[in-house]
Amino acid sequence: MHEIAQRWSSRKFWAAMLWQALMVKLLATGILPVAVFESLTWLLLGGYFLGNVAQKWLLKEKS
Repeated sequence: MHEIAQRWSSRKFWAAMLWQALMVKLLATGILPVAVFESLTWLLLGGYFLGNVAQKWLLKEKS
């Protein structure tokens, strides 16, 4: 339960959600093409997941 509460309070998580919401808005208004939206979403999610793995790995080494 503590891990879920920690995840919802993560600045990384909220930054990723903010960028994703912005990209969805740009897609919905027709400013952002679908192919670009898909690529940016993969990059955003990939960066988020890699950031989490790297953070856990670095914190594990400090302990």
